[in-house]
Amino acid sequence: MLCTLEQIEQTAQAWSELETACGDPLSYFQSYDWCRNWVARFCKDGGRTPYVVTVWQGETLVALWPRMIVESLGLKRLETLGVPHTQYCGLLIHPALRNDPDVAQCLNAAMQSSGCDVLLSRAVLSGSTLDLVVGEGHESAANVASMLDLSRFSCVQDYTDQLGKRQKRNRNRRRNHLARLGELQFEVLWPDDEQFAPLVEHCVAMKRLWLKETGKFSTGFSMSGVEAFLQSLDGDASKPAGACLSVLRAGGRVVAMELGFIRRGHYYAYLGGFDWSLRHLSPGKVQMEYTVAWLIEHHVQRYDLLINPADYKASWTNTEILIAQQVEALSWRGRLYATAWLQNFRPMLKRVHARLPATFERIRAWLQPAACLLLYV
Repeated sequence: MLCTLEQIEQTAQAWSELETACGDPLSYFQSYDWCRNWVARFCKDGGRTPYVVTVWQGETLVALWPRMIVESLGLKRLETLGVPHTQYCGLLIHPALRNDPDVAQCLNAAMQSSGCDVLLSRAVLSGSTLDLVVGEGHESAANVASMLDLSRFSCVQDYTDQLGKRQKRNRNRRRNHLARLGELQFEVLWPDDEQFAPLVEHCVAMKRLWLKETGKFSTGFSMSGVEAFLQSLDGDASKPAGACLSVLRAGGRVVAMELGFIRRGHYYAYLGGFDWSLRHLSPGKVQMEYTVAWLIEHHVQRYDLLINPADYKASWTNTEILIAQQVEALSWRGRLYATAWLQNFRPMLKRVHARLPATFERIRAWLQPAACLLLYV
């Protein structure tokens, strides 16, 4: 069990070797780089305790399950390490041992001995290693991950040719209107570039402004230190792999950005931001078009827009993966939480929160941060 940053850092080489052996493109949020840097940034105050389950064969690490213990309102939850920033819950396990019952038994024993009331995995990809090995307890398929399968296109022109007439017309119109501000310039920056860190900070600021202007709330972006965490992630242009930042400029002015992660041909579109004053020109959509073209040119297989369906995602993607929430009660408190709260009361509160009449909009805006934090529990 790895319960401190020091223990995690001592396992760095073995962790990285297991990542290589697994070769899973959907396991970025279980990578050493993501988990180590998240713990270093967000596990200092004592509210979250790392609980990284490891299984060894001799001196070889063969399975690793990044979890953390979160305690609130007298309830201990065994959560996925990194939430709310982690998008997909997952498990690293050597392919040769994927169906080994002894490994599954070790993982379950660690879960039972955690001292927690409930195991909560909020976003488990259907058919993933975690779904197959530890997929027990109550499960609800409440979400989907929207993706664009780029392997269907031989080149950028092939991708463009397969767009519908309306899509082509809309994209051309957006590009032309934005270009009135000046020449459009697109580039992808990596963490070793001196512009990377300040532009990531700018991208987060853009996102927060969008949240404010649209009356939305994000638990992850309300946490201080998220900029420093994202700036600390590694990336390698030569592979390409890891963190990278798409930057679109018009007349030398930054108008849209997207922070993404590449892992074995899979690109996670993690954070997008655009100049709010130019929202009528849709600079974010123009940036997405350039990013997709860049990914095709660099032989990336998937453009992943992550969980939560949206109208704009439907027009950019051509495939989906079901996402389930898995809950397993480990005590009577956990059973009460799983049944009374997660299955009944919480969904009801979310419906009420979403339907507040317009006359209560000011009250809603004032209460929204507290309400969203409560609904996330």
